[in-house]
Amino acid sequence: MKFGNVLKVCSILIIFIVSFSFAQLAGQLPLAPNSVPQFVDPLPHFAGARLDGTTGGTLTISMEPYQQIAVSTGTVLALGTAGVTPGVGMTKVWAYKIDDGTNTYGPLWPAYTIEAKRGIPLSVTYVNNLFGETYANVGLVVDQTLHWADPLKAHGSLAAYTGEPPAVVHLHGGEVPSEYDGGPDSWFTPGNAQIGPSWASGVSNNYEYPNTQEAATLWFHDHALGATRLNVYAGMAGFYLLRDDAEDALMLPGWSGDGMVQEFDPVTGTFGTAYLPEIEVVIQDRMFDTNGQLYFPSIGINPEHPFWVPEFVGDIITVNGKTWPYLSVAPRKYRFRFLNGSNARFYELWLQDLATGTFGPIIYQTGTDGGLLDVPVAIDPNLGQKLLMGPGERADIVIDFSTTPNAVWTLRNSGNTPYPKGAPPKGSTLGRIMQFVVNGQGTDNSQLPTTLRATPLVKLTNFAGGLNVTPAKKRQLTLNEVIGAGGPLEVLVNNTKWDGNGTAPGLGETEIPTEGTSEVWQIINLTADAHPIHLHLVQFQLVSRQKFNLNKYLKIYTAVPGAGPQNPYNTPNADGAVGGNPAITPYLQGLVKPANPNERGWKDTFIMLPGEVTTVVARWAPTDRPTTASASDLLFAFDPSSGPGYVWHCHIIDHEDNEMMRPYKVTASPARTADQGQIGAEQIALTLTPESFILDQNYPNPFNPTTQISFQLPEAGNVRLAIYNTLGQEVKSLANSAFDKGAHNLTWDATDNFGNRVASGIYIYRIESGSFVQQKKMMLLK
Repeated sequence: MKFGNVLKVCSILIIFIVSFSFAQLAGQLPLAPNSVPQFVDPLPHFAGARLDGTTGGTLTISMEPYQQIAVSTGTVLALGTAGVTPGVGMTKVWAYKIDDGTNTYGPLWPAYTIEAKRGIPLSVTYVNNLFGETYANVGLVVDQTLHWADPLKAHGSLAAYTGEPPAVVHLHGGEVPSEYDGGPDSWFTPGNAQIGPSWASGVSNNYEYPNTQEAATLWFHDHALGATRLNVYAGMAGFYLLRDDAEDALMLPGWSGDGMVQEFDPVTGTFGTAYLPEIEVVIQDRMFDTNGQLYFPSIGINPEHPFWVPEFVGDIITVNGKTWPYLSVAPRKYRFRFLNGSNARFYELWLQDLATGTFGPIIYQTGTDGGLLDVPVAIDPNLGQKLLMGPGERADIVIDFSTTPNAVWTLRNSGNTPYPKGAPPKGSTLGRIMQFVVNGQGTDNSQLPTTLRATPLVKLTNFAGGLNVTPAKKRQLTLNEVIGAGGPLEVLVNNTKWDGNGTAPGLGETEIPTEGTSEVWQIINLTADAHPIHLHLVQFQLVSRQKFNLNKYLKIYTAVPGAGPQNPYNTPNADGAVGGNPAITPYLQGLVKPANPNERGWKDTFIMLPGEVTTVVARWAPTDRPTTASASDLLFAFDPSSGPGYVWHCHIIDHEDNEMMRPYKVTASPARTADQGQIGAEQIALTLTPESFILDQNYPNPFNPTTQISFQLPEAGNVRLAIYNTLGQEVKSLANSAFDKGAHNLTWDATDNFGNRVASGIYIYRIESGSFVQQKKMMLLK
């Protein structure tokens, strides 16, 4: 079948799926989207009410059943539109509740936003409190024919799963050890009664987030194998904003010295709640029934998977858990953290006046998934420009409403489904997201700087086809759709199933990069859809995109559907690329397309368009290390080779849940092992020839539970060595006595002066000897 015909078939199938599956569970009737009033309820948000994790500590995040009003009620507001009441009752969801030891936040969909600080780790205990809950309680059905968590060991059953929900939390975009990554096999049921296979590799429900990466908009969401689409749909998602001092110094809207804004209340006609003008915005399409409950299509198109829908797209837009809300804004600059949290829908966003058709203010994108861009990028609707977002992508943006007082701007959407050549959204429903009503009041002490980084973004590429690093490996990997009797049966990365075609789960890794090295991945999209591909652990950069002759390539592509690549994976092809696929170079067409200006940053999710080769470069190292850094400087703050490993997958989560995901492992850098030997050699040398005062970096670092602190004295004298917390309070005195000339080693066992175990976090060790004073930081990770 030709490429164009495949696309038409897929578009028809998606429309058919949504229509046919109206014959839903237990008498549910779908709510007509045009019966839901728009822009009558205010946008729920957490500005001024976020959970402060910037000083570290421990959080308990539990998964709870909850009811909230998600569908607008139709109340007539002064600035709204009258509408009919679409349903009765409250929407039942499964949501996250967060406890910081003093206050409880939620449960709520989406979860209360967590703010964290770079360099200050945060401990989190996750608790599955969905006791007695079944998926039917929230209008969902688990397809047990998928490769999924399977707590009751009933894989292959054509019946719906009736047990309690398995769940696990993934910090999307987080640079974390794999034990704390929330991988798909790290799931657990209420009370940890059943646990996933990754628990045998050091996983538990106690996580440590080091927060050592650059400031960025992260988010946390469920990631249970084969049930992610259902658990996230039920409400389990929230923002995690990682901040640092450099970002605060930019004085973007919402920085600590910005002015307060008062939101206008159209009911009372007065100015109400005060908050800082930085607001998180998660866009999720949903369906509801006539009682206001969640509605999810659950009739599959292939008998092999009776309940799996290839790509769910809803007919009602929710923003922060509310259908088509509005936000009252002051005539000033605002910073928004946008997230596409939908299952499969892509969005093309811009602002417009619905009454006049006039285009609204320019959207200035200041950051991508992994942090700030070098400079703001203008997305101007007057030039036909729109903000494109695939599922899982984030965009940090600034909008200046100061030039349009008393205006009403609607956030519009023109993203086709499936993207990019499917059906356009209906303009009166899916073509609208939310509304901004310019009528608030407040000061504006913020700015939109022309330069966003004091130190330019580290660039592994010139974003136009060239590289600034020498890759250790080049991979050419395919995206494949397997068609069944009724349509798509499964979608795969590199034509390979999750478990590696029959190998034991967790042992089928083919992508095994080495810490500190860079790799070029060329993703060859053989399907009719765009796919947002997400890598855990690392951020990566877009080198280029280029079209290829799909039909000619398919003539020499002979891989058996679902059985892996056609050639041995590690045998380089004519392009020098591993992956087991025919070389793509002879089939490339047209010019190399550079990354768009707003894509020229660090990202963990990139859109791979159909009929194109998307080339990205990833480096398994912290993003702020220069391209000239030595191997010993390209180490994570933890050993990425420990634990169960990571995954890469499509973030159309209906695809991810049905095989479009692969495990990968990271090999520890040789420099990590070499450092151990080097430290030993230095200690011997210091013993023989001490010539100056030196305080070494502790080793290991991070550590648990003990670490060694070494120092050198050029002459005998009194030494005071103590451990302090980040508040400057002494935690432990390791020494306060006379030491001989030479090298010395002391060990800290993570206890305080009273013998109590201390919490995970950043600690400072300080040495004083005569006029010599020096201190260094270290990290305890439990």
